[in-house]
Amino acid sequence: MFKRLNLGILDWLTRIPETKDHGLSDFERVRQEIQPCDVLLVAGTSKADRVIQAVSQCAWSHAAMFIGRPIDIVDNDLRTIISHFFTGPPETPLLIESRLGEGIVVTPLDQYEHDHLRLCRPKSLHDKDKAQVILFAINRLGSYRGEGYLLDLVRFFFAWSLWPAPWRVRAFRRWAGRHTKNSTAAFIADCFGFIHFPIYPLVKISDAQGVKLLRRHPVLCLPYEIDQSPNFEIIKYPFIDFKPHEDQRLIPWKGSGVYSGVEQDPALVFKSSQAPGVPTEDGSERDRDKVTPIARPQDP
Repeated sequence: MFKRLNLGILDWLTRIPETKDHGLSDFERVRQEIQPCDVLLVAGTSKADRVIQAVSQCAWSHAAMFIGRPIDIVDNDLRTIISHFFTGPPETPLLIESRLGEGIVVTPLDQYEHDHLRLCRPKSLHDKDKAQVILFAINRLGSYRGEGYLLDLVRFFFAWSLWPAPWRVRAFRRWAGRHTKNSTAAFIADCFGFIHFPIYPLVKISDAQGVKLLRRHPVLCLPYEIDQSPNFEIIKYPFIDFKPHEDQRLIPWKGSGVYSGVEQDPALVFKSSQAPGVPTEDGSERDRDKVTPIARPQDP
């Protein structure tokens, strides 16, 4: 009965709603540009994800590390370990991550196609360092399941939004068990800690020595710390690229620029560059590779 209760709570916390909003990320760009050892931050939608978001006051609730395609991994032993946990095609881009109730698992990158994502790339890491990080991560596959830590799940039922903001992270980290660590970025911090690459260094400033960056092993690493870390480069691939239209007047939006949940004209019309020109009333073709602001009568 204890095991059934534990599994039932885990299933309730990790259940993802069927309806999702648009991910706001260009997943094809992410797929093309992602590199081994890049950390993928995910704005999750499960109940456990919403708890992490409320505690950290940040959209990012989950972190996973890209390890590349199995076919590109040189070490035969590592490919063998991966084959025990992933039976798909060897050309599949894979992530390694810790999941609530499952422990350390390997996941296809395509699983996060419809989520809001952000890439965080570690700075100044050589290929040998990246290989060591991936080696550490793959050798942990299947561990940290933590099925029996029922009391550790109590923190996921607190009304964190009612707590004072300065207390939330400190209280959430207190007595963190395996379930709590699996739901955060603690495993990612352990992987980079293996090569003494801190996620969030401790900064000390003194008159004699200037600024010193000290390695700090966090009690519990949350995804927002990777986003804010000076050791990681933030890479965004929004699903709409505004750069080709910087010379056009897009902001401020006017008219029906605020979504009210009912049918209305959009404030900005983003027209595809794939389609041919559209004939106008005077017989000429209108270029579709542009963003057309919607003018309203009250516009100057």
